[in-house]
Amino acid sequence: MIKNILFPITLIFVVVLGGVSADFLRNRQMDGASTPDTHLAEKNPVSHDSKKSGDDNKKTKKKKTATKKNGHSKDKPDSISAAPTYMKFKRQFVVPVMKGREIESLVLLNLNLELGPDAPANTYTLEPKLRDSIMRELLALSHEGVFSHDLTSADTYDKLRAALLFASESVITEGVENVLILDLARQDQ
Repeated sequence: MIKNILFPITLIFVVVLGGVSADFLRNRQMDGASTPDTHLAEKNPVSHDSKKSGDDNKKTKKKKTATKKNGHSKDKPDSISAAPTYMKFKRQFVVPVMKGREIESLVLLNLNLELGPDAPANTYTLEPKLRDSIMRELLALSHEGVFSHDLTSADTYDKLRAALLFASESVITEGVENVLILDLARQDQ
């Protein structure tokens, strides 16, 4: 009986200990206590003769740490941090193009959404609603005959992007800046 209980308890203890250790090591690296920072300090020796040079060294280390955490220095403008992000859909969109009562062809689209800084944090959880809204719009466009014409036409492309942007904004009211069409192809049946 004790042997049956002891093994799962030991296993849980080892997993928790491993997670705590990994978190500790990750935080230690973020705080600048990793080997690369020590290596940099050896290349740039600092004179400890005056208190001022020691303070300058601390400021330099803080800048390096800030650069590591954010990917850019705090001295740079905030426009870099306000760069758009992109939401990639997990699967491509497949739209049937009908002629009469039969499928004439399939249109395949690979889409991304360009999100601004005011986009909600839960955008990926809204993917099913976004897919539904975009698919409804694609089916409406197919019914109008948009995909029966030349897909490489600038007018078709612009109409498609505008319609998909409208469909995306019906689900995410703020933050969607653009719809990017990465791939667009028609497969005849």
